[in-house]
Amino acid sequence: MSRVAAVLVVLLVVSGCATSAPPPAARPAARPFETVRRVAVIVSGDARFTMEQHSAEPGRTFDEIMKWNSSLAIFRPIAELVHRGINWLLDLDRASDTAPGSDMAPRDVVADAFARALQGSIEFDEIRVVPREPVGEERRRLDAIIRVTLTGWGLVRVREGDPELYSGYCDVRAQMAARDTGVVLWEASEDVTDPERLPLASFTGDRDFTRDHVGGVLERAGQRLATELVYARSGGR
Repeated sequence: MSRVAAVLVVLLVVSGCATSAPPPAARPAARPFETVRRVAVIVSGDARFTMEQHSAEPGRTFDEIMKWNSSLAIFRPIAELVHRGINWLLDLDRASDTAPGSDMAPRDVVADAFARALQGSIEFDEIRVVPREPVGEERRRLDAIIRVTLTGWGLVRVREGDPELYSGYCDVRAQMAARDTGVVLWEASEDVTDPERLPLASFTGDRDFTRDHVGGVLERAGQRLATELVYARSGGR
């Protein structure tokens, strides 16, 4: 009898497992702002071409002097101001010798690269770069507005030595807001530095070369912003 009872218990357990309903399938994650299909891109930012030196002089020399006469420490704030002023003048002078011509519109380069990358995706139906805030019917037909801002661009020193080496750089940020409510749906920033390192002589006096080098960095910044947006729009898939 005990064996019969054990068999019955096993049959009941197996039967219960067989008839139990399977667990519900996981619901797919909702895609962020999936109803946004038509957007306008507005670019802003009047950042000028700059040379970023990040120089340690003359502050380093002042620190060496203070090692021998600590009473000079009270002049440290003044020395820092002088340090920044001298470097600012040096950077300004070098920037004037290396900047691309006035025919280059850096923020337009970023915006065009950003829009082209979005148009190449399947996440949006309409992408338009506009010069100003859309109004009236033009605004009502949009789902969202993307504002791209160029905050800095130019050349940055990436290595001290002889010769010093420089690369093109670009800092941009973007924000997408709902057209009707103004609620921010997405925002991101990109700090791009070209991997190629070149002596300053490569840029000085050769505005065409500087335009090509820095222009590639500006385009890359716009493309990276677009990649971030597409990734967020697709829910990370």
